[in-house]
Amino acid sequence: MHCEGVKEYVLHDKTRVDCLTDTHAIEYDFGRKWAEAIGQSLGYSFETNKKAGIVLILQRESDLKYWYKLNSVINNFNLPIDTWKITD
Repeated sequence: MHCEGVKEYVLHDKTRVDCLTDTHAIEYDFGRKWAEAIGQSLGYSFETNKKAGIVLILQRESDLKYWYKLNSVINNFNLPIDTWKITD
């Protein structure tokens, strides 16, 4: 998924949203950083008043486990985060 919004949108505290669209504040991260992506996406969502989103980058087939972990945690806690994945 390519960013169809503002890339590297700078917030008031100098942190950067990877992609800010009309509807979402999206964090792009590699599979192994799935847990960090949850916190970052929720923080960016709070700061921008947009829906949280995560694009998880899966570089190899074995990274699919991170996709399942990410979505399991989101579903278990009913977190308001949309997810997408990029695979090679």
